[in-house]
Amino acid sequence: MRILLTGATGLLGSHLARVLVTRGDTVTAIVRPTSRTESLRQLGVQCLPIPLDQIDSLTAAMRNTDAVVHAAARVHTTGLWSDYYHVTVTGTCNVLAAAAASKIRHFIHISSVGVYGWPRPDGRPFVETDGYGQLHRWNYYSRAKLLAEQLVHQSSVPFTILRPTLVYGPGDAVTLGRIVAALQSRRLKFIGDGTNRLSLIFVTDVANAIAATVHQPKVTGEIFNVAADELCLTQQEFIHQLCHLTGAAVPNSRISYATADRLAFFSECIAHATAFQVCPPLTRLAVLLLGGRRGYNSDKLRHTLNWQPTVAMTDGLRAYESSRNSETNH
Repeated sequence: MRILLTGATGLLGSHLARVLVTRGDTVTAIVRPTSRTESLRQLGVQCLPIPLDQIDSLTAAMRNTDAVVHAAARVHTTGLWSDYYHVTVTGTCNVLAAAAASKIRHFIHISSVGVYGWPRPDGRPFVETDGYGQLHRWNYYSRAKLLAEQLVHQSSVPFTILRPTLVYGPGDAVTLGRIVAALQSRRLKFIGDGTNRLSLIFVTDVANAIAATVHQPKVTGEIFNVAADELCLTQQEFIHQLCHLTGAAVPNSRISYATADRLAFFSECIAHATAFQVCPPLTRLAVLLLGGRRGYNSDKLRHTLNWQPTVAMTDGLRAYESSRNSETNH
C-alpha cells in the first residue's frame, strides 16, 4: 500500500515507518523542513518538507495514496496553549482538508486515552464507548487531542481513531528521558505507596496496531484503545527497574498523591504567570501518569484485528536503556 505519514520523525512515527516498510508498504513522510530525516531516508521513505499549514502542498502529496496516518502532534506536557492548538488542532484540520480534497479512502488518526479525562473513582478501565472526560484547565496535551478527535468526527473523510496509552521505547526523550534525568539528579520521589500499575505501552506494539489498522479499511468509523496494562509494572517496580538499568539511586522518600498534585498546580501557576519563562519542574499530568490509578481496555482492538501487545515493560525498559547507551557511545 501507498501510505502518507505525518509525525514520522517522532518517537511513534519513526518506529511506525520502519514497521510499514518492513511489511512492504511504500511510505511518504511529511516532515518539518528542519527535521533530521537520515534514518527515514535510509529506510527508503520519501520525505517531503511540507509545513502542515500548506494545504495545497499536502493535497498534492496525497495524490495516488491509499491511506493517511496522522500522528503529528505536540507531545510535551508543558507549554503555551497556542503551540498545542497550532500543531495538534490546526494541523489536524489542515491534514483533514487535504485528505478530503484528495478523496483519501482511509484516514487513521492517532489520538490518546487522555481524552477520557481523570481516572474513574471506582477504578474501572475505560472502553471506547465512554464519552469524553473532564480535563483540568491546563492539560493542554489532552485538550488538544480531544479537539482534534472532534474534527475527525466532523469530517467527510473515512476514518479510524486509535487511542494509545502513554507510549515509551527507544528514542523516548520526552517521558522516560525526563524520569531518568530526575532519578539521576535525585529529584524524584515515589508518589503514594507506589503500588499503582502504570498504563504505558511499548512503541512497536502501537506501531503494529496502526499497521494492522492501515491494512483493514473495513474498520473505518471505529475507535480503538491501544493498551497493554497487563504487561506493565507498578510504579515502584518501574522505578526500581529504571534505577537498576541506569545506575541511579532508588528514591528514599515518598510524597502523597494529593501533595504532589498541589505542588504541580503551584508549579504550573508560576509557569503560566511568567509565560513559561520558568518551566514547571512538575505538572499535574506528570503526577497522573506516574502516580495515578487508571486503566484502559483494548479488547475491541484485540478481537477485531487479532492484535496483541508483546513487549513486557521489563524488556521494553531494557531496550530503551540499550538504545540510550548506544546513542551516548556514538
